[in-house]
Amino acid sequence: MRIAVTSDIHVDITSANQQIVKHLVTAAEEIQPDVLVICGDISANLIKFSQTLLAFQKLDSQCHKLFVAGNHDIWVNKRSIITSEQKYLTITDISSECDFHHLGGRPTIIDGVGFCGTIGWYDYSFRQERYKIALEQYESKRYGNSMWNDVNYAKWGCADIKLAHRFECELQAQIDSIKNQVSQIIVVTHHLPFQESVVYQGNLPWDFFSAFMGSRGLGELCVNEPLVTHALFGHTHFKHPPQKVRGVTTSSSPVGYLFKMSKRKVPEYAKECFTVLEIN
Repeated sequence: MRIAVTSDIHVDITSANQQIVKHLVTAAEEIQPDVLVICGDISANLIKFSQTLLAFQKLDSQCHKLFVAGNHDIWVNKRSIITSEQKYLTITDISSECDFHHLGGRPTIIDGVGFCGTIGWYDYSFRQERYKIALEQYESKRYGNSMWNDVNYAKWGCADIKLAHRFECELQAQIDSIKNQVSQIIVVTHHLPFQESVVYQGNLPWDFFSAFMGSRGLGELCVNEPLVTHALFGHTHFKHPPQKVRGVTTSSSPVGYLFKMSKRKVPEYAKECFTVLEIN
């Protein structure tokens, strides 16, 4: 089984991010994957979100297309009456209409391999204790003049720690529901499951905002289930080639924000935005 993985396309950020979609489709066609996985953050705009998923319909009809939502995907306008929970459910419907399976809704089994997934969230368990920053400040998502924009656009109606635990429990339920039917399980999340994959720079405010990368609980679920062989994630805009973390092969392959990308570099860069896994 050949699996092509990418994430963080962010088509609503720059013109280069929007232009890269057709080149990602071309690159995916060249890879000829059996499974395409997008680990979240396509767009907060639902029209652009659906247009991006529809673009991948050019792939071979036998290719299974999987997706988990990212935090940007569930963002809502500050004055909107729509909640992130409602948008999360809408994303599941749109994904299905665009021939993508939203793993956040339910797991799937492909040729005996189970795929389980969730957006995940953060509970500040990746924070650097040495800074001795109060938990209340992480809850505010503000450091100095900088802020984590989920504070403005993610409207779940509950605290981050509770939300992270909810998605961990949902992932565990998915794993439990299929583990007697599969030979192995691949976990797909948006937020990071392992602190080993978090990039710290040894300074603030960067390391403060690293606390919003994910939760240890996601990683513990992967490590504690022997059938879980891979953990694929997005959110970080640093590429992580496949590597073993506590016995689980982890990988991320983001597009990221293309603020300084020239048009001529976009097609070639698109090829670098995929990691290809061969599963026997």
